[in-house]
Amino acid sequence: MDNLMPAFVLLLVVVLIARVINQRAYKKLEQEKKLELIDLFSNKSIYTFAILIAIISLFFIATKYDLVSPFVLYSIYTIAIFALIFISGYFSYKKLKEHNFPNDYIRSYLASMFLRVLGLLVFFVMIMGI
Repeated sequence: MDNLMPAFVLLLVVVLIARVINQRAYKKLEQEKKLELIDLFSNKSIYTFAILIAIISLFFIATKYDLVSPFVLYSIYTIAIFALIFISGYFSYKKLKEHNFPNDYIRSYLASMFLRVLGLLVFFVMIMGI
């Protein structure tokens, strides 16, 4: 756990870079597509956040009551977080394609998502000491 602070700072930097990529791509969209984007994903973000809260809550419950070994718990938690990211990203990608968003925007979205996943992977590797 000695790497927690550097891992967290690195994760924040990567997330910031990913947000900058998203914002730049968003600014290039036509006004109609910007409104459509908000409309397409307004409900999705609520459900994704609820699932994330459930995963984190289960993690803390399992930690508090020592239900499984820490390695198993962290492994399950990591897999659950990555599954949420990949499933959410896949459905977002499909929605963007179905609604004919520009390829440049979709590429930026995928690049941003890749950076977030990479940052999260490095974060987990650093804190687990692998």
